[in-house]
Amino acid sequence: MNLKINIKNIGKLADAEICIANFTVFAGPNSTGKSFVSKLLYSLINAMNANHAEIYINNLVGPVLGDFYKLARWMSFGVRQSQLSEEENEIEKLESIANDCSINNREELDEVIQSLFEQTNIVQKKVKEIRLADKVKKTRGMEQENIFRTTKMKESLKELKNSLADLLDKLGQADLEDCIVAGMEYNIRQNLIHNFQIPKLSDLRGEKEAPSELRVEDFGKFEFSNGEIGFDVDHTWLRELQHHSNVIYLESPVYWKLKDALEVVRRNPRIFRRKDREQLSGVPGYFYDLVTELRFQRTGDIAFPELYEKLTGQDVLGGKIAISDSGDLSFLENDRSFSLPVTAMGIANLGILALLIERKVLDKDTFIFIDEPEAHLHPAWQIIMAETLFELSQQGVNVVIATHSVDILKWLEVHLKKSPDDKQLVALNQFPALNTKVDEDFETKLANIKQELTKPFSDLYLEGV
Repeated sequence: MNLKINIKNIGKLADAEICIANFTVFAGPNSTGKSFVSKLLYSLINAMNANHAEIYINNLVGPVLGDFYKLARWMSFGVRQSQLSEEENEIEKLESIANDCSINNREELDEVIQSLFEQTNIVQKKVKEIRLADKVKKTRGMEQENIFRTTKMKESLKELKNSLADLLDKLGQADLEDCIVAGMEYNIRQNLIHNFQIPKLSDLRGEKEAPSELRVEDFGKFEFSNGEIGFDVDHTWLRELQHHSNVIYLESPVYWKLKDALEVVRRNPRIFRRKDREQLSGVPGYFYDLVTELRFQRTGDIAFPELYEKLTGQDVLGGKIAISDSGDLSFLENDRSFSLPVTAMGIANLGILALLIERKVLDKDTFIFIDEPEAHLHPAWQIIMAETLFELSQQGVNVVIATHSVDILKWLEVHLKKSPDDKQLVALNQFPALNTKVDEDFETKLANIKQELTKPFSDLYLEGV
């Protein structure tokens, strides 16, 4: 994939052009926007890599499910939960239709809409039969509490009836194009909020009064204005992005060492308010997305067996990170098991990459973003990381790295001198990113980046002579 992307007034980028290829490098000093652009592109590409009509259908059904289970919780205080068993069975059928649907064309959408419409009518009839007056527990001395619960049940029942009526109305108006647009907008919004951990999209804008835009050459554009998302994209490109089996973002190995604790925080409703727990927990959404992917059991052979053997062999890790059925991570070395938090950061860094290969999350159709792949690695292992990532790009993986490692850049320079034909796989982007720099030749750009990154060392060396 070769793309030119123009970014205006987003984050620290006032007007910049970014190039994307099989092996993409964002290089430069700290606080120049490398990680920001990585997260931005990951959020958009990950959002594109989905069936947006199916997302829209799930979002349509979501309010009905939420309102029903809220009613069930209030009713459970006064009656046995089994008294809602018939209604719950029909609700579960509705949820199953939405979750298991496959929508790739107009005909499939029509079939799903018809099934949902029929099941929603069944649920609606069942809900109309609920009689709250017969379901209030009569307990002496608890009149006030019973009145409160009865009020809450009536409110919840009214909300459920309204959401069912709203669902029937929207199902009657559903159109494939509208479903795709609505699903895409929802997915983009959720990705940006969760991955950047921001309360509102306007926080991504640089100058608050100026328009913000990301334009992909020949394919379309995305606009962010007043908290709204606008886009106009070529559906051919959309279908191309949907060919990626996975879109992955890897960041600091610290997250993986704290995985168990972070998952507890996410599940515990007492630690954060509901809104904060879902959006602003302080941990980016892409970490939890990847944790979920690792839990899946995939069939077939791993895509890169040679790379996996190299990473886990005695010359590198000398072991591997393993994941249990419950999702616990440990490092296995010479028939001994070590909890991941007590292992070295470098092992977590390279080990997670090997685990992604072993679990078949990483294959030839994957798009992987890695922020600072050199983090916590000795220079020798930085070279191994660079070699591994470049070989992945040669075998069909789209790799994007944000780095300020001179060792990785030097390895890339030496490799391309030995194999000049591989230069066509590489897009080198210098940060701070400006439109004026995008047309510089590779050698000039690389020399400028290395000079900037090594300047502190050079200055100290001259000072000490």
